[in-house]
Parts: sequence; C-alpha cells; structure tokens
Amino acid sequence: MNDTPSAPAVIFHRIYADAIPPMRADKSALGTMPASAFQFCEAMRAASSFGWYIFPPMTLTLRWTGSETLIRNADEEWETLTSVFLGNEFEAEWEAKAPDDMKDWRIPVATQISVPGVLQIWTGLLVSTTENWSLLARPIANIVPPRTHSCFEGLIETDRFKPCPLFINIRLQTTERDIVIARETPLFQVQPIPRMAHAEANMRFVEYVGLDRREGPEYGLSDQDWDGLRMTTRSLGSRDPGAYGAATRRRGKQEGAG
Repeated sequence: MNDTPSAPAVIFHRIYADAIPPMRADKSALGTMPASAFQFCEAMRAASSFGWYIFPPMTLTLRWTGSETLIRNADEEWETLTSVFLGNEFEAEWEAKAPDDMKDWRIPVATQISVPGVLQIWTGLLVSTTENWSLLARPIANIVPPRTHSCFEGLIETDRFKPCPLFINIRLQTTERDIVIARETPLFQVQPIPRMAHAEANMRFVEYVGLDRREGPEYGLSDQDWDGLRMTTRSLGSRDPGAYGAATRRRGKQEGAG
C-alpha cells in the first residue's frame, strides 16, 4: 500500500465563506516558543508546524455555571445553550443552493451535548482526505491552553466519511466568568495521518530490558544500540546542538526532491 498521496492529502471545503481559512501551523507556535527551543529543538519545531490551525467561524461568548452552559445572544442577553446557527445570510444561501432533501437541515455552530460543560463547535468547514489517510483533530501543539477551556482530541477516518463537517469538542473549565471563543484565535489543530499509523496491527512493539549485552531476543543493548546512543547524546560531545535539525531538514529536502 502506497501511503504517499499523489494529490493533496487533505481537502477543505469552506462552505461558510466568512470563515477564516485553515492556516498552516507555525514552527514557532505563534511566537510563543522559547528562543532556545526554536533555535535548537527541531523536534518541537516540527511538531508545532505539523498540520493546520483551525478557527471558529464566529466569536462565541459562553458561561459555565457548573450545571449548564449559557451563551450571550445577539441582544447581549444570556440564554441556555442548546444549538446556535450561523446568521440569516448563510441560512438563505443554504436554502437557495442545498438539495431539496437537505434544505430544512442545518449544521449548528455550537451545540450542547449530553455531558455537562462539554460542547461541540463547528468551524464552517467540511473536510475530506485521500484514500488511506485520516485526520487528527487535537489541541494546538506546544501552546499553553487557556485556563477557561480545553479541546478534546479526535481521529476521524475522513477518507470514508467525507466530506465531514469539521467539529471540535471542548470542555469549559471555569465557572461564573465569560469564556470567549474568539473568531481570530486558532481553536485547534488538524494533522493528516496515514491510516496504517493508527491501524491496530501496528500497535505492537518490542521491548528489550536492562543493560546487559544483547545476545537473545529479549534483553539488553546491542553494539549498534550503544553506537546510536552515542550519536544522539549531545553531552558526550559527539554532535553539535544543530546536528539533528540539519540532518532532518536535509532528509526532508532529499525526500522532496525524490
């Protein structure tokens, strides 16, 4: 099975035209990464830039009482959250362009689900992936989450269930204060994952125990393991601080050229 797509692995459908487009994730974690980590830690840079930032389609102002979720409506009044939809303009466009059997159906922007304090937010996007690729929706990598809310993670097989409305589930974490989900602030991150990476058959692993010289299938370290550890341990003076990053970028260029 070839898991390298000949076309883009991910297709976004921005059916709500006013939604902010997906933004390529940033190596500096939106400027919050410590300078030394940005300079020397290629692993953090790579994790931070893997995927895209996804935004809410509108600003939502919420409150969590400890038992129910409230939302501030267009009249600046608080009401219990059940489902909130996009405005009349999008509703009219949907009514005019959707197939007849879907004209009375709407995708809510925010929905209270069955778990108190947990709600689902739709982004205004639909998403698809090419065959044998899935999509991981997760909190933003290497950015300290706000104290007011947190995102759950979800792994979606969007090569079969497509195009799929791109949602995220969030948990409200503070009570009796405004919780603002701002339209201009990335809410979560999505990353394309080859299906083989999360297939159950690939969840097996091998474990070697102890420091004895490996002579059998279960114990110790081989000579090659010790050589590899020397190369990956900077404190032994066997590599400079930028060696891993340089090697990783060089490998990426070679693979891209191929």
